[in-house]
Amino acid sequence: MHLPKTPLTGVLVQMRFPEVLSISKPAFVADFQEAIRQAYPQHVKEDGFQLSFGPDGPQHSSIPTWRFLDAARKWRVTLTTDFLSLETRAYSSRDDFADRTSKLAAALQSAISPGYLTRLGVRYVDRIHGEQFANLKEFVRPEIMGIFNTTLQNRIDRTISEVHAETDCGKLSSRWGYMPANQTHEPSLMPAIAVPSWFLDIDTYQDFKEPIEFNPEDVRERTMQLATRSHGFFRWAVSDDFLRSYGGEL
Repeated sequence: MHLPKTPLTGVLVQMRFPEVLSISKPAFVADFQEAIRQAYPQHVKEDGFQLSFGPDGPQHSSIPTWRFLDAARKWRVTLTTDFLSLETRAYSSRDDFADRTSKLAAALQSAISPGYLTRLGVRYVDRIHGEQFANLKEFVRPEIMGIFNTTLQNRIDRTISEVHAETDCGKLSSRWGYMPANQTHEPSLMPAIAVPSWFLDIDTYQDFKEPIEFNPEDVRERTMQLATRSHGFFRWAVSDDFLRSYGGEL
């Protein structure tokens, strides 16, 4: 269901693979950049640091992170030596998101050939604030509201609840709760805002005990499965009135 006034603050998919050290070299990443440059023309290189310990004591090494953004800076691709991710605040549908993921996987396969997939995860973060926050009890199941649905509500500074579960297509990890003004549980996917809010963060993923062959079409299918399972939990957690308040047509 399309929600014109979406509560989504961020959506992320991440593909993990066995470490490819050559990704740290600009020349090695050039073919990948060229393959996605039309859709993600802006490029930023960020340097992180890794600390390791050996016979000669602590050793510092630079770990580059390659980021590629679309012209409007609403979509961001991140490539490191062991994962590729796509994140956005301009999410429109599961089909579009899975298609974009598949195209990136195909570019990675062609340019870098990671060989295997070790983990795939899809994450959705929603936030309720403003008028909807004032009607929170009508929009969210009592089981999810928890202690925030009691007489203690006015004394609570912040809440975070968490659940981990097995599903028919992988694992689900979800967090939700109340955030006061100017605070957030996840700055990259839910930047802090100047008013109180309530959030729902759903992460569905598959960890492979034995790495599976990296295949762009398989990545697309699994992304759709995980996104659909996330939606199922989201749909269970919120009411029809919640969907209507964000423009959904039931």
